[in-house]
Amino acid sequence: MTDVDILKFAIDAVAEVLGDELWVADHLPPADELEKLTPAVTVDLLPGSEVVPWGADTGEYISEIISLDVEVVGVSRVQCTPVGDRVRAALHQLPFLEGSGVKSVDCPRFSTREDINPQLRVLGAVVDLMVLKT
Repeated sequence: MTDVDILKFAIDAVAEVLGDELWVADHLPPADELEKLTPAVTVDLLPGSEVVPWGADTGEYISEIISLDVEVVGVSRVQCTPVGDRVRAALHQLPFLEGSGVKSVDCPRFSTREDINPQLRVLGAVVDLMVLKT
């Protein structure tokens, strides 16, 4: 799977947990719809990835660390926090979903990020996914 495939898989997994009522994509909703579509979740790739050997002494397998930038945007941090908790739980399930290729997830608790405008608040985390390449 490519990095973009992993991103799509992660977005789909989060969207399935959150349901149809919340925006989940690699971008924010259009500016004129943003306030009415909050809370909204963005999951996007961070540039670069790290390739490391994995698989005991043989080095048969190579794993890639793919980093995602995940944000929850809403009118208040109180609105964002439970959504962030559900997103975090969904991402931690990736290794257990068939076809994900994800072997482990490092997803810290969401923390505050710089607000994008005075009416919206942002929580976010950088998530590292270890994906096995055979």
